[in-house]
Amino acid sequence: MTPQDPSTTVDGARRLAAIMFTDMVGYSALTQQNEQRALALLEEHRSLLRPLFAAHKGSEIKTIGDAFLVEFSSALDACRCAVEIQRRLHERNAGTLAGHPLLIRIGLHVGDIVHRESDVYGDGVNIASRIEPLAAPGGICLSEDAARQVQNKLEYPLVPLGQGELKNIQLPVQIFSIELPWERLHRTPIARLVKLYKRRRRFVHAGGSVALLAAALWFWSSSLDPESASMSRRIAVLPLENLSSNKEDEYFADGVTEELISSLARISGLEVIARSSVMQFRKAGFDLGTVTRELGAGTILGGSVRRASGTARISVRLLDAASQRILWSEDYDRTLEDALSVQNDIAMRVASALRIQLLDAERRDLSKVGTTNPEAYRLFLLGRFHLNKRTTEDVEKAVQYFQQSVDRDTGYSAAYAGLAECNLLFAGAGYGHVPRDQAVAAAIEASDRALRLDERSAEAHAVLGYIRYRLEWNWNEADEEFRKAIELKPGDARVHEWYGLFLSLRGSTREGLEEMRRAATLDPLSPSVATGVGRLLAFDRQFDSSIVHLENVVRTHPNYAEAYFALGLSYAYAKRFSEAIPIMERAAELSGRRPVILADLGYLYGVSGRTADARRILDELNVISQRNLASPWMKSFIHFSLGEQETALALMEESLRQRDGLLVYMKTEPLTIGLHHNPRFQQILRQVGLVD
Repeated sequence: MTPQDPSTTVDGARRLAAIMFTDMVGYSALTQQNEQRALALLEEHRSLLRPLFAAHKGSEIKTIGDAFLVEFSSALDACRCAVEIQRRLHERNAGTLAGHPLLIRIGLHVGDIVHRESDVYGDGVNIASRIEPLAAPGGICLSEDAARQVQNKLEYPLVPLGQGELKNIQLPVQIFSIELPWERLHRTPIARLVKLYKRRRRFVHAGGSVALLAAALWFWSSSLDPESASMSRRIAVLPLENLSSNKEDEYFADGVTEELISSLARISGLEVIARSSVMQFRKAGFDLGTVTRELGAGTILGGSVRRASGTARISVRLLDAASQRILWSEDYDRTLEDALSVQNDIAMRVASALRIQLLDAERRDLSKVGTTNPEAYRLFLLGRFHLNKRTTEDVEKAVQYFQQSVDRDTGYSAAYAGLAECNLLFAGAGYGHVPRDQAVAAAIEASDRALRLDERSAEAHAVLGYIRYRLEWNWNEADEEFRKAIELKPGDARVHEWYGLFLSLRGSTREGLEEMRRAATLDPLSPSVATGVGRLLAFDRQFDSSIVHLENVVRTHPNYAEAYFALGLSYAYAKRFSEAIPIMERAAELSGRRPVILADLGYLYGVSGRTADARRILDELNVISQRNLASPWMKSFIHFSLGEQETALALMEESLRQRDGLLVYMKTEPLTIGLHHNPRFQQILRQVGLVD
């Protein structure tokens, strides 16, 4: 029997429904410590959850302090909503330097309820409220009745927790937990947990509800134990402290830090937090507890670097994050030429300390040295620093630094890969002031050079994958290149970020989201990755979730143009044009009036009836086009918004002849949905390789 639509309810009638009960973790304690912070967290909690209820056809019955009571017409809708809530909160907690984590428990049940006035009553409500406390912080528990209806339909496994008596409920209830993929980072293998649980199961039957609660507490507390193997292998390499008398030697400490992260990311048994996240802890004032909480790391690698008279001392220590116990430490005294290879030995010693068996290929890769030229390395790091900022000005600076790096070491594969990535952004993503044809040629030349120098360069394979689909529209070969890059360097967040976007643009949006979330796990504080998650949520038509997510990114990174750009687009996709315009205007301002952002701003003006403003943007893009910096694809959006469909299609066809990299967005882009059935549009999709 399927629960009814809440809208058909007759007051006082008894019927079957799916009920969700949520409760914030630690809210009462936080209220006593800091009432103002608690109230702010409560308001954020409500603003995050309410759009998700509506998106999954849920009907909010009432709030009880920090708890929600919500009714759904199906158990599957309720479960999917619960999963999306916990996913969003996981991203919120991992993706920001929040002062306090926002965690909730969720309980679900399908049962009889009675509507009376604006409230609901019955066993369905009572059981859901009794199940909720059994969930882990950030977890979901559900009754057997609910589990039966979603078995083999829900995307995630159900784990039985046992049977017990709930307070004021006459019959025992079988309880299940939904295993969420991001929880695997913090738990021992599920098969082992189930085995251990069955070993203890007799206590559940013997003790009823008290034993059931204990079993549930044991389940999630042991799964979150930082001493577990999975948690200890999630490592954060903190920025090494520069102890040199010359503060300009900071680049050297950064260089060793960068090399350590890169080397450790090659080890398949480790999860290594990306550089962009750990570098936010460069300044003093963060204790290890804060670092551990914000990055979700079980192990910390830290230390210092001191340069003097042509030598360097590199001191490192490996700490257990929970106990701060030193697992291993070492001091390395090296000449400057040898110092850049120290990361190889450190990576192997870390693997040994964490009892990770290195594969032969991993051991060989760790023996390689990218460059022995400290100046080439310093310039490479400056290039990566500016490239990660993702503004037109910074990407142009990055090219200069990468070029200077390869001038000093012509065998430096990673620097050529950096050059290729910059030119990809010029050629295929609307960055910079480099003519497109020139950028395409430079990207291909640099990536080929990088792979000739090192055929096992994960970075070069990733760049080549980007070229294959973005510039050549060879989707199958691109997929092979990305998979090869991930095989060579499974801990590289940037590769997962690129692969996630690739999968989404190809039409595998859910798989793309999982890859992007994998990147967010490895780089939890990255504005680029956080923005990527929001974009892919929008491509999956989860507009409300995308908006909530990206608003959080903008709050955390108020000067990051790409986040405003993605947020403005999400409002546009949801047809909330008046809200989208000021956000897109801010994106244009922050980006230095980047052409692709101007194009979408012009579109928004057009669909909002601001024809003169839209044509003003067209004029600006026409001037930019004379320098081969704005593609016909960009202008086509504005003509489409003005009702000039024939002109828009003609410009898209011109973009096809120019092999414009932005055409890869055609299949996923919600703004073009009005053209999807047009034969000319379909022909373009076929030639780009997006339909058979």
